[in-house]
Amino acid sequence: MSDHTQRVKPERADRTRPWPVLVALGLAGSEVGIVVGLGPVAVAGLVVFAASIAGILADAGYVARPLPFAAKTGAAFVAVGAVLAAHGTGTVPITPLEPLSGLASRGAAMVVAGFVTIGGAGLLLTRRPADERPDR
Repeated sequence: MSDHTQRVKPERADRTRPWPVLVALGLAGSEVGIVVGLGPVAVAGLVVFAASIAGILADAGYVARPLPFAAKTGAAFVAVGAVLAAHGTGTVPITPLEPLSGLASRGAAMVVAGFVTIGGAGLLLTRRPADERPDR
């Protein structure tokens, strides 16, 4: 007769990650913040979205370091947000965007979120020990 008192649980090779949930929360938070008029919620949602995308790409092996990618995403937020804010205030008229409203607040939220993302990625990158930094 064999002893069945010890059962070995097989390890799962596919570990679950929080990134898909965070992407959804980031996008939903940013849009809710814009619609309701809560700028900090919109900024936080965009920062969570950028960090989640960087995390997904790092886990999948598409990027070696997620922090520089997050900073580049922040720079894209700043660029697109500046264009939207300029159009929303009437400084730079863009014909295809004429029927849209509320672009100034969306653009401002994107610019702030971009700077927060860039600053956060830079801060995290400098807080690493010297031997773990990518420039060494």
